Amino acid sequence: MKNIKYFITINNKKYFYMLKPANRGSSLVECADANIKQVFLNEDIPGLLNNLPNLIIAEKKYKKQQSELIRFRISPEDKKQIEKLAVTKGYNSVSGYLRDLALGNI
Repeated sequence: MKNIKYFITINNKKYFYMLKPANRGSSLVECADANIKQVFLNEDIPGLLNNLPNLIIAEKKYKKQQSELIRFRISPEDKKQIEKLAVTKGYNSVSGYLRDLALGNI
């Protein structure tokens, strides 16, 4: 099976997602607009695709709420260390890691 790229339409806008074979009986589902990049069992994918419009709308709402920006300068060495910590803690963005760290969520 090859990579399959599709889209769904929500409010006259196309949102793309991709299915890639992973292991036997599972596939990688990627949808940047829903913030999904994860392996799912093939039998669970129809349910995920049914719920994908809701996930996309929720992600857009979440991103819209986060409109403020905090900036500060750090050294290149500190930046590498922070990025490494974010990845080891399971974050896919430094922003999410720093936000949770500052708010005491981790």
